Amino acid sequence: MRELIDLNQGNLLFFDIETAPIVKELEPDTPLYDSWEYKVNKDGDLEESDIIKLYSKEASLYPEFAKIVCIVLGKIVKGEIVLITYDHEDEVELLKQFAKKLDTLPKDTLVGFANKIFDTPFICKRMILNGIEPDGRIDSSGLKPWEVSEIDLAEVWKLTSITRASLINVATAFGLSSPKDDISGADVGRVYWNEPNGLKRISEYCSKDVSTTINIFRGMCMRNFLNVGKNVIVDTSSKLKSEAVMQHLFSGGRYTKKHKESLLKLLKTLPSDELDIAFTILNSCVSTAKGRKTKITKTHVKELKEELV
Repeated sequence: MRELIDLNQGNLLFFDIETAPIVKELEPDTPLYDSWEYKVNKDGDLEESDIIKLYSKEASLYPEFAKIVCIVLGKIVKGEIVLITYDHEDEVELLKQFAKKLDTLPKDTLVGFANKIFDTPFICKRMILNGIEPDGRIDSSGLKPWEVSEIDLAEVWKLTSITRASLINVATAFGLSSPKDDISGADVGRVYWNEPNGLKRISEYCSKDVSTTINIFRGMCMRNFLNVGKNVIVDTSSKLKSEAVMQHLFSGGRYTKKHKESLLKLLKTLPSDELDIAFTILNSCVSTAKGRKTKITKTHVKELKEELV
């Protein structure tokens, strides 16, 4: 398709999100219940139990009633698909990490499947609701449709026809494996709230959607399909623990093997500019100025640098 063939694939950032209801089960006589009832029961003919069931089934579609539990990014690097997975119980931390990643890729164009009508506005609204300023590529408010820079492959594939195809429809037509071989979007809320390792399962499903989206893009450009070469799991929970470790060391706390492992997890996720800042903080932890006690040494900091090379 002409619109896609001449694009610099190195400057494309493919993405997909997964969402789940904010609460496991809607409780009557709460503001959230009242808001949901107002949305789905305008005719007043639904019983309380029906309203609660509808919430579990459909709330994931609406950013006023659901949260983002996973974002997967995909890049084409040296003829392979590289995936970066962000998932976390804390939506604020997840969105902050996603926003930081976007800051490191200012020239990248967002690409997805049905992203203009779902993923991007969902992210924008959840960021605003959580007090996080959206990137200009996420906030399309005030723009005319032709001024939006991101690429929606569902829209491109539609051409001038009156019907839209789903991701699985187009994937199957290209001979690609279905990304819905385990769960689908309709299962995400149930899996998230009821399975001990549900978030991991959801992230794997989301990763399949992104790699499939990339290969649909390749097919639409009449190019060969690519294999997944690397999947980076950004453990934001470890990052939170690691930041706590930094504060612990700065206050003169002990430096153990576990502290080292936690720090390395954090440092490996940081872009070069943030890495420099992190080592500046670590070097300040070494200082014994004004009689401050410290357990981390210059040798420890040097070892951390060497293990990152």
